[in-house]
Order: sequence, then C-alpha cells, then structure tokens
Amino acid sequence: MKTKITITIISILNILQGIGFVLGGESLTKQSFPKDMLTEESIQVGSAMHWPLGVAFIVTGIILFSTRGLQLLEAKKVLLYTGFAYVFFLINGLLQNFTTPVIVPKPAIVLITLLAALSLYTSRTAKA
Repeated sequence: MKTKITITIISILNILQGIGFVLGGESLTKQSFPKDMLTEESIQVGSAMHWPLGVAFIVTGIILFSTRGLQLLEAKKVLLYTGFAYVFFLINGLLQNFTTPVIVPKPAIVLITLLAALSLYTSRTAKA
C-alpha cells in the first residue's frame, strides 16, 4: 500500500476517534468501568478525562495528515514510528484490561492492532 494512502487512513481514523472521545466521554466511561465503581462523580471525572484524550487524537491525526506529502523514505519513517506508538497503545490497553477493573472494548483492541500492523507493514513494504 502507498504511504500517502496509509497515512491518510490512519490520520482520518485518529481524528474520528478523537471526536468520538470528546462527544462520547460519558458513554465510554460507563462502558469501561464496572457498575459498582460508577457514581455521578466518577462519571463526570471519566467524561472530563476523555476530552484531552480526544483532543490528543485529533491533534495527532492533523499532524499525521500534514505528513502525507513527504518523500518515500521520510513517510516510511513516520509510519514506522506511528506503528511503534500503536504497539505501546496496544500494550497499555491489554495491561489495563487484564490488571485493572477497566474494561477496554474489544473493538478498540482490534482497531489498535490493525493500525499498528498496517503502519509497520507499510513502513517496510511501500515502494511509492
């Protein structure tokens, strides 16, 4: 796959995910924690904590989108390091899922895994 297409896909998904975090913080908080831990205050805190996370994803998406015009070698480096970042996201999600009361949604784990694989694969195989 071409680097420009891969970077475009990843950047758009980051922006959409960020918007989802900002708009759906309360819903995400309710889905991610056991019911016995949810109080009105914890839902407010969880919702508020999703805002900066959402903004971070939006900013990351914008920055990645701005790299679509890079030459092949530089674009492959961007994808390689993006892949590394997604591997860290994946490790964090799995650790949270298995060592804390937080329930990381399975679709999120699958998406992170696919984006890490796509980034790393394209960083190694892209020709143009």
